[in-house]
Amino acid sequence: KPHAGFRIAFNMFDTDGNEMVDKKEFLVVLKPDAEELVSRSYWDTLRRSTSQALFSDLAERADDITSLVADTTLLVHFFGKKGKAELNFEDFYRFMDNLQTEVLEIEFLSYSNGMNTISEEDFAHILLRYTNVENTSVFLENVRYSIPEEKGITFDEFRSFFQFLNNLEDFAIALNMYNFASRSIGQDEFKRAVYVATGLKLSPHLVNTVFKIFDVDKDDQLSYKEFIGIMKDRLHRGFRGYKTVQKYPTFKSCLKKELHSR
Repeated sequence: KPHAGFRIAFNMFDTDGNEMVDKKEFLVVLKPDAEELVSRSYWDTLRRSTSQALFSDLAERADDITSLVADTTLLVHFFGKKGKAELNFEDFYRFMDNLQTEVLEIEFLSYSNGMNTISEEDFAHILLRYTNVENTSVFLENVRYSIPEEKGITFDEFRSFFQFLNNLEDFAIALNMYNFASRSIGQDEFKRAVYVATGLKLSPHLVNTVFKIFDVDKDDQLSYKEFIGIMKDRLHRGFRGYKTVQKYPTFKSCLKKELHSR
């Protein structure tokens, strides 16, 4: 299921429907509300297709990263020195998935201090950073009180949760199908709905941590408002919390690292 958003993005690039994307298609996509072909940042195409925060932020700053759109290293990587090669979906997905992993690793390492885990409280900090929650101390206190003995969140758990967030709309639909949107749900129901919607199996400790963060009324249940509303706001806000001078070089370094690893 996590492939779905990227498949949609790939299909938007693949304007002739031949399951391959050439250089021209990659740089030019069809604007939905116009008949003519117009140049658009491919980060904007990814944003429209995947609803993922990383690409939302890049699209908003497309003017600042025009050099990346025309970056010869990236284009050579995808289409060869002569620009005649074509890109299939699996290569496209593998590259973008690895790139996202690089970005998440930087986020994780900034909190882990060289350890294999980050604290549950730090995980809460990361989740709440771009939301409209005014008093985050309530949520952080929930974690400190409910998980007194720190077990930690591994990178695999961290990454799986962000893969889940990238499919939050599908999760919300699954809740509606099971009539969960109108009532609170427990941890087992939450895990089942995540799996049905995304194909991801979240660890029991990760799910328990999420519940301890967002279960404000401490009834061991999560309501739609307690979780979905806050996380949707986070995705809409994306990575805007970073300072411009920090986030662009960080992303660009990830891009270069991924290109040179090939």
